[in-house]
Amino acid sequence: MKSFQCVLHYVLSCCLILICITACSSVDQSQVIVSTNAPVGQGGTNLFFTPTNQLLTPAGKLVELPGMRPQAIALFADGTRLITAGKTAEIVVVDPLSGEIMQRIALPADDEAHASVNPVSPRLLKPDKNGQLSYTGLVVSPDGTRAFLANVDGSIKVFGIDDKGTISALFTFPLQHANAPRREAEIPSGIAVSADGGKLYVCGNLSNHLLELDAKDGRVLRTWDVGVAPFDVVIAAGKAYVSNWAGRRPDAQSLTGQIGRGSIARVDPVRFIASEGSVSIIDLQGDRVPTEIVTGMHASALASSPDGNWIVVANAGSDTLSVIDTRTDLIHETICMRQHPDDLFGAQPCALTFDPTGKSLYVCNGSQNAIAVIEFGPSEDLPKRSRSIGLIPVGWFPGAIAIAHNAKGSILCAANIKGTALTQRLNVREKQILIPSNFEEVFRLFHCRARAN
Repeated sequence: MKSFQCVLHYVLSCCLILICITACSSVDQSQVIVSTNAPVGQGGTNLFFTPTNQLLTPAGKLVELPGMRPQAIALFADGTRLITAGKTAEIVVVDPLSGEIMQRIALPADDEAHASVNPVSPRLLKPDKNGQLSYTGLVVSPDGTRAFLANVDGSIKVFGIDDKGTISALFTFPLQHANAPRREAEIPSGIAVSADGGKLYVCGNLSNHLLELDAKDGRVLRTWDVGVAPFDVVIAAGKAYVSNWAGRRPDAQSLTGQIGRGSIARVDPVRFIASEGSVSIIDLQGDRVPTEIVTGMHASALASSPDGNWIVVANAGSDTLSVIDTRTDLIHETICMRQHPDDLFGAQPCALTFDPTGKSLYVCNGSQNAIAVIEFGPSEDLPKRSRSIGLIPVGWFPGAIAIAHNAKGSILCAANIKGTALTQRLNVREKQILIPSNFEEVFRLFHCRARAN
């Protein structure tokens, strides 16, 4: 297989993995384990068996975050700190180079509404012990003085960052209720910050809206209708691109079914699950009517190329990536994330990020427990189109990814939502854990080492 250049350094899972890469080559076939009688858990140095009959051999360095199930990553602009959050009522600050946990900050209480516009408040706020990150939604402002977290209970948690990089809990922006059939509170999801730091763009996953908020006080400035169950948002070319898990809103001719808390979505006639995903496109600088592009199923994370010409959406339910040209707002190409298009075992791409050159795209293939490396080059010439050139093994179900750039190099950080299946004791009785015989085709392993970009 052709060698390639990339950069990687750690992984968050109930841990974080940090990995740095240059050249990668496939592992010798004789080293691939095809079956085992070992119990679930750690089977050796850097070797873990999951209860789903998968073998984990994560590259890079693991940072254990017990109980968190990290679902989002955000980086300081200078790449010296990484923040993550998940199912615990806190955000955690990690040094992406060493993997050292530098700080843990409890979420501010929901009853602590905005009270000050100072960069950092010295007040100690009563923490919110019940709040937690939503599906996603964790960002740092462009000027590095604020961090924002989407709280699943229907609010935005606001944190201050001082000139030494220390984070403090500040206050909470409550959101308007969604008033869905089976839930009143909104479920905020993806968040984007305007280039000047003055506005927040928040996906209302339950109300099917994109919200524009004043970043200082949380006031709602504008709202737009989008598709069903919006998940992520990015800003590029003066427009907001919003991924919608369940595609377009149904019309009178649509076969429909209920999802989530009573929302209605287009469904297929056989399985009665959402039949499409979509991306809503909103002109933020003019009055053009919002448009919508149908993508693969379960349109999830979005990534914008460094030049802003391309938006890529991960279609977790279709095992594909849709590449959108921001100059035409049309799908330019579709990239298959399976090793082979006819594989029964899916890839479930769910998060992605570009390198600074825009020539490499790194994709979390959740069900493959790996990061796919894409040689990105959209072209009308079929042989020169974007393609997957290899997989980097990480932990169990990577679900968030980012690249930290600082004076010491470039570090790819991936959050493993399910960790490493590490357990101190598990009674497996007489049952065996079997690794599929086509394991090498499912997980192509690589030896990697660091290189600055």
